[in-house]
Amino acid sequence: MVENKEVARQEAAEWYFRRDAGALSTEEDAQFQLWLTLPAHRRAYEELAATWTALGAIPRPATAAVPKRPPVWRGRTGLAGAALAAAIALALIIPQTGWLLLWQADATTAVGETREVSLADGSIVTLNTDSAIAIAYDTGERRIRLLRGEALFTVAKDAGRPFTVETQGGTAEALGTAFTVRDDDDGATVAVVESRVAVRYPADAAGAVTVSPGEAVSYAHGRLGPVESVDIDERTAWRRGKLIFVDRPLGDVIDELNRYHRGRLQIIDPAIRSHRVSGVFSTGDPLAVVDALEASLGLHSTRLTRYLVLLHR
Repeated sequence: MVENKEVARQEAAEWYFRRDAGALSTEEDAQFQLWLTLPAHRRAYEELAATWTALGAIPRPATAAVPKRPPVWRGRTGLAGAALAAAIALALIIPQTGWLLLWQADATTAVGETREVSLADGSIVTLNTDSAIAIAYDTGERRIRLLRGEALFTVAKDAGRPFTVETQGGTAEALGTAFTVRDDDDGATVAVVESRVAVRYPADAAGAVTVSPGEAVSYAHGRLGPVESVDIDERTAWRRGKLIFVDRPLGDVIDELNRYHRGRLQIIDPAIRSHRVSGVFSTGDPLAVVDALEASLGLHSTRLTRYLVLLHR
């Protein structure tokens, strides 16, 4: 799948503050230049750099004796300070769409919350953490817009009104009963629990891809990916308050945990992102999962309150 924008932002922050702390080695600079070759990476880096420059230009009160640019933290003890600055910058460049989204939504969940919503036709939508939907039913169609997050749709049969879920420029039309749709920031993933789903991307495409039980398909940036076999129990474990990882990179695991954490879990040592993780964890206590990861992988964390946790060797 195309790399998530959030991952690009995290990596951009890591590179930005590593460079700000001192000159990169020849090998590190070569890695950085290679990383910049992807347009998404360059955009994320330029956005962060522009935000950081703008922060330095904000007028301060005349009585405040502050430096003209943010301080530079150096050395191993400086990792926490640099990552804290990175987290602040990331928070500033992420679009603040919360109020607009709430205005559009008919049902939402908070971070760490799941919720079951009964629709007028008897269909049921189960919202995962930090999710929102808009409901548009009429005499000829049942349409749901997934505005953010992830949801499982258990669809009541109605031959005269198709049931369609729209998100990120694509649609998933139920040909049966149960399926999940997840907004992946720059695309979406549809996974089928029961019966079949017709996926179109873009939404006005002439043809549709049919996805069957135990299969999933993703789309992003004008490209519809292949239909793949997936473990549906793993994909829907969140309904039982669980997260299941089988040989997944630590970076992916932390990205997933962040969806359930009221704060920020941040890897500040790029070398550990590729560590492999397998296990079953609770969605209700992301910090306990961090504790387990530290113990099993021999990692350490710096906790700047429970809301900002920095992972490193």
